[in-house]
Amino acid sequence: MSQQFVGINGEQTGLGFTNRDQGAKVEEDQGLIDFKIITNDGSHDSMKMLIDLKNIFARQLPKMPKEYIVRLVFDRNHESMCIIKDNTKVIGGICYRKYPSQRFAEIAFLAITANLQVKGYGTRLMNKFKEHIQKQDVEYLLTYADNYAIGYFRKQGFYQEIKMNQDRWKGFIKDYDGGTLMECYVHPNIDYGNISDLIREQKQVMIDIIKKLTLNERVYPGIDQQNYKMETQNGDKPAVKPESVSGILESGWTIEDYNELKKQKEKTFMISCQQIIDTMRKHKSAWPFLEPVNKDDVPDYYDVITDPIDIKTIEKKLQNNQYTSKDLFIKDVKRIFTNCRSYNQPDTIYYKCANELERTIDDYLKKLKDESQIPGVSKKIKKTNNK
Repeated sequence: MSQQFVGINGEQTGLGFTNRDQGAKVEEDQGLIDFKIITNDGSHDSMKMLIDLKNIFARQLPKMPKEYIVRLVFDRNHESMCIIKDNTKVIGGICYRKYPSQRFAEIAFLAITANLQVKGYGTRLMNKFKEHIQKQDVEYLLTYADNYAIGYFRKQGFYQEIKMNQDRWKGFIKDYDGGTLMECYVHPNIDYGNISDLIREQKQVMIDIIKKLTLNERVYPGIDQQNYKMETQNGDKPAVKPESVSGILESGWTIEDYNELKKQKEKTFMISCQQIIDTMRKHKSAWPFLEPVNKDDVPDYYDVITDPIDIKTIEKKLQNNQYTSKDLFIKDVKRIFTNCRSYNQPDTIYYKCANELERTIDDYLKKLKDESQIPGVSKKIKKTNNK
C-alpha cells in the first residue's frame, strides 16, 4: 500500500506526487524548462506561443470544439501559463480566467504534449500555477473536469465538494454538460513552488521521530539452542514461550494481540469454507448431497460406502472446528463426488449431478486460502476434538 501524506490544504500527496513534481523541478532549476504567463497582447512572441498552446489543447482534448478552444485561448479576458522547453518549444499549459472581485479563477483547459505526460510536467505546472495565482489574491480554483481528468485533478488537491459560497461563482462560469465541477482551495501560507521539498522534509521528520521511539538498532541475543526443546510426539511445537525471548516484550508484543490475530485468521479460514458450502448448497445439482443418505430409502448404501459425507455434515464439522487445514476440508468435499460415483452408474442423474457440481466448485477449492500454518490453530482445534 502506497504512503499518503495529507497537506495543510487536504491534498492527498503521496510519494509518487513528490517524485513527479521533483523531477520537473530539477529541470526547471537547470533552466531546461520555464513557466511563462502569456496573454493576447498582440506581440509576435505571444501569438506564436498561444497558437502552439492552442494546437496542444486541440490534440489532447479532441472532444472540445476547436472553435471554442481558439476563442478562449485568444480571448483577452483569459490568460495562459505555458511550459517552455529549451527556451523555444511550448510543451503544455493552462488556460484560465480570473475573477478578481470574486477571488477565484476558472481553469478552462489544461494539457501536456502526449509524449511528455509521464515526466511530471503536469504536476509541476499545477504547482507553479497555484504559486502564481496565490500572489493574485485568488482563494479558489474551479474547473469542469471530464471523466478522464478527474483523477489528475484529485491528485492536485481538487474536490467535487464545492465549499466556496455559490453566490461567488454562480453565473460567472459556464456549465458544461458531461463535466464534473471541481474546486481547489489555494492556501495563502503554502509554498506551492517548493511543496515537494516540504513533503520530503515532513517525511524525514516523521522517520526521525519513529526511529527515536523504536528499538530497531538494538540487537538481542538469540535463543540458547540447548534450551530450545522440541515436542515431537504431537508435531514440531517449540516449548519456548514467546514472551521469554529477549526483545519480544520490549517490542510491544503481547499475548493478547497474538490471540486476537490468531482468532481473526481462524475466522477468515472458516468464512472462506462457509462460502464454498453456501455456493454448493445453492447449486441446482446439489440436491442429492444436501443431507446424509437415508438408509431406509437406500438400504445397501452404507454397505458400499463406508466413509459417507454430505454438505450438512461438512458444515457441522466446520462449525465444530474440525478442519485444521484446507486439505482436510477439500478432502471431505471431494469425497462427496467420489462416493457418489462409486455407488451410482454413469448414466444416472446422481452421477451426472456429482460431475456438474464438482466442475463448478473446483475453482473455489483452488482459491481457498490455506490457514494450516497459523501458529496455535491446530493445537487449539485438536484440544476441541479431544473433548
